[in-house]
Amino acid sequence: MKRRLRDWLVPLAALTVAVGLVREARPKVFAEHARVKNTTEAYLLPPPSQLRTLTLGYDTAVSDLLWAHTLVAQGIHLQERRRFTSIVQLYEAINELAPTWRTPYLFADALITLQSAAIGFDEVAATRRILERGVQNRPLDAELWLNLGQFVAFVAPASYLEDRPELATTWRREGLAYLERAAELGASSSIGWQALGGAARLAREGKRDAAIRFYERQYAVTEDPELRRTIERRLTKLLGEEQRAKIVERRKAFDAERTAEFSWLGDDDTSYLLLGPRLRASCVGKDRDKTTCATTWRAWAEAREAH
Repeated sequence: MKRRLRDWLVPLAALTVAVGLVREARPKVFAEHARVKNTTEAYLLPPPSQLRTLTLGYDTAVSDLLWAHTLVAQGIHLQERRRFTSIVQLYEAINELAPTWRTPYLFADALITLQSAAIGFDEVAATRRILERGVQNRPLDAELWLNLGQFVAFVAPASYLEDRPELATTWRREGLAYLERAAELGASSSIGWQALGGAARLAREGKRDAAIRFYERQYAVTEDPELRRTIERRLTKLLGEEQRAKIVERRKAFDAERTAEFSWLGDDDTSYLLLGPRLRASCVGKDRDKTTCATTWRAWAEAREAH
């Protein structure tokens, strides 16, 4: 009986002492934790060029893991009001393992620039570099071109390059070129409307010829009737009614040619842009009509202009 009692009392006494020690030490640990704050973090992965060796072929799985860590860590850093100093390195690792993965590119500008403290030019340049890598790996993605163009043309110069006016001017010019490409690729969607601001910016800066070229190229590829009417109004202000009418007439002639020769394609099928004008038997020989025998849409448009 005594032995059983001793077997219960010894652990109970040890537990009581342990609880007392924890209770005594806990306030001191909490106070120390509140006093000491993390200000930086260590990036423990190898350089991106060597990372593929470390993953042992599980590139997609590791990139998913790094992306999840990036999203969670970004939230924690914002909550703790700390800068996320390793986010660019994490992004470079993700892009190296999954260069065509679209989602990280779409969020790059928001995640990298959204910090609890002001960011430096290095982060801004890195953001642009990552966005440019996105369009290099996904060259037909209109939304990526739009994000890149908006960041380079509007966001960065207005928010981060105020003390570098010459560089800001260069970035705006290059960003508008990116927006022009976005308009070409996404003219049939809402992206065409969003990219339209690029041409308006060129017009406000007095770059009339560049703005006209922007509008003309967007007008040539868009299928949105409302967007066409908007571009027509803006072209009228820049060119006058007569010149604007020529552009509209050229587009109507193109639509008529497309309808006559490619009616078998669906309304949303743009394969005709790759196929080019239809070749006719009368186009064989030296005396063929350049207007009706053009082999590309560009040549077709130039022949019409010449006539």
